[in-house]
Amino acid sequence: MKFDPFDNLSCKYGAPMGRSDALAWMGGSICARHQGGGDGYDKGGAYWGTPSNVWAVWVHGSGPATVKYVRAEGRSSAIQSLPKRCSITGDCL
Repeated sequence: MKFDPFDNLSCKYGAPMGRSDALAWMGGSICARHQGGGDGYDKGGAYWGTPSNVWAVWVHGSGPATVKYVRAEGRSSAIQSLPKRCSITGDCL
């Protein structure tokens, strides 16, 4: 199944503020996706505030265990904002 860093959330009691980063990070092929949505919300319903410039960055094949959420102006900026300990060997869409 394809990893979706902005999956739908239960908003029964209001939108959650953002999402949690993964605790682990490992090297590998890096993926990045824009939050989608608008007006400060991602496409899954989490609220980030404005501007709507949140990106999910993760290691391909290890999404839930490696996802990080960053504010960036574009895909390359999101990937470059990763901690220096990350090993970036490629990227995917």
